[in-house]
Parts: sequence; C-alpha cells; structure tokens
Amino acid sequence: MKNLVRDQYRAKISQLTVLKGVFLPKEGWIRTLRKALGMSSPQLASRLAMSKSQASQMERMEMEDRITLKQLRRVASALDCDLVYALVPKTSIEEIVRDRARIKATSLVRKADVQMRLEAQELSEEKLKEQIQYEVERLMREMPRDLWED
Repeated sequence: MKNLVRDQYRAKISQLTVLKGVFLPKEGWIRTLRKALGMSSPQLASRLAMSKSQASQMERMEMEDRITLKQLRRVASALDCDLVYALVPKTSIEEIVRDRARIKATSLVRKADVQMRLEAQELSEEKLKEQIQYEVERLMREMPRDLWED
C-alpha cells in the first residue's frame, strides 16, 4: 500500500516536467502579464484597489523574491489568471532517490568495511562496489524512514 501511494505521488510530480523549460521572465510575471494584456500600471493598481506605487512595489517585490503567495494570488486574480505554484525536480524522482540511496549505501558499507578490516576480513574493491549496489537496490525497494537522515 505504501508503494502504491508513493507511486501516485511520483506520478503527480512527473507531470511537472512540462514546466522545466519555463523560466521567470526578466521583468517578472506580473509586469510581463500586465504588458501582454496591454494593461497600464495604474489600471492594474485600480483592479487591485491600491495606489500605483503599491502596484509597482508588488512588481518589484516579485523581482526581489519578496512577494508572498497570498499577494501573488491576489495579483493573479486581478489579471484574470490562475496562480500555479510548483516545485519542479531538477531530475527525475527516481534519480534523486537513487542518488540518496547511493550516498546512504556507501556510508553503511564503508562503516561495515572498517569493522571488517579491524577483524582482518576486509572486502576487495570489487566486492565493496557490489555490496554498495546491493544496498542501493535494497534502500530503493524498502525506502526506510531514515533514508534522508545523515
């Protein structure tokens, strides 16, 4: 059941790959949309029921990453738009989890190898790599709660 739920979350995130090529316009979304609509700054201010300087400040705040989601929602509504908020992974979820599993597996296997060396039972480099790969697959399959703990 846990894997089914996780797969549903991953499917939801994978839909976001279409957003990968969308970047913040140089002037910010508010000013870009306003201009695309042929709307002046005073007209936007009027739709937001605020002064022209406050509307301009909202545009600046967006450019400086100081605007809140609540403020963006309000501007989106005034521009007859929907606010779409998303965190888009840089790579696939599978790759992110695999990379983390590899880090965790390497740490676990290296710790065990230290103990084995103390007992003169160390593994060859080839066997270490095999064991790390085995641990990566196990961690990805089991997804233990401590996968993201250092």
